Amino acid sequence: MASSTALLPKDRKKDDHPIFLRVCHSPWISIGQKALVGLRSLAASYLFVSFLAIINYELERNNNGLGTIFKFSNIAYFIQLLYNAIAATYTVMHLYYPHHGSQPRTFKTRMQSFFSPPRQNTSTKNRTWFSIFYTAANTFPFASAAIHWFVMVPTEHATIIPGDQTFGHGWYTTFFVLDKYAVSAVIAFVEIFFLSSIKRQEPLSAHLFGLAFLCFLYIGWAYIGYVVTDKYVWWFLDHNQVKWEFVVAGWVAFAALTEICFFIIYGITGLRELLTKRGERKSRGYQQLPQ
Repeated sequence: MASSTALLPKDRKKDDHPIFLRVCHSPWISIGQKALVGLRSLAASYLFVSFLAIINYELERNNNGLGTIFKFSNIAYFIQLLYNAIAATYTVMHLYYPHHGSQPRTFKTRMQSFFSPPRQNTSTKNRTWFSIFYTAANTFPFASAAIHWFVMVPTEHATIIPGDQTFGHGWYTTFFVLDKYAVSAVIAFVEIFFLSSIKRQEPLSAHLFGLAFLCFLYIGWAYIGYVVTDKYVWWFLDHNQVKWEFVVAGWVAFAALTEICFFIIYGITGLRELLTKRGERKSRGYQQLPQ
């Protein structure tokens, strides 16, 4: 398997490569397999280290305690980290251990199989579940950033540091704000546009419903957080500050904003498909991959 060959997209109406292989190949010829392994490993490592730094800031500087696990921005960051760790692992295993299934079953090959991309199974619909996971991991960073910059900052509910004073309070505070509410969205963009060959989400209705379900599931988690910590994650969830009808409107607006962010990444994916399809040559790229 050539390490410099990208996985090029096929016609959407024809049989397609499994999603678990598409996550292991960049759509761009210039990003070979070894380069992709390096980039994915770098992204996963950065997210891991920065996630630890963010949690430490929440506990030590913001004194959030248990409230840390109820903040949407932290959950979104963790899901993004989890996805990138899985994607990096799949890419490494696909490049260096692609034929473990044809070898005798030993502890080593079983471990290789466990960490390798699974086979796409129509009976379990693992393609759809993984696609929803991929979508959430790359949509939530945009939603988190939008809520911070367009809702929390203008209403002066951002953090203990006012939104217009992100700079000037030390590098740690600047890193905390920019990493959570800017860099994570940039990493999601890079994943969608440069690193992954995953196509536009299908079926669209399943992804819209899946994201909406996760949004309202989080709303429930946020209210559990209020019971535990006696603090609301967002001011617009507090019926003591706003009327109940506005609280309910806030739930709907949160889900709607997430769906808008989904359509943004859907459009980014479509643009990437268009650009890579224009550059496709039959003599380049994988036209056939193991199913």
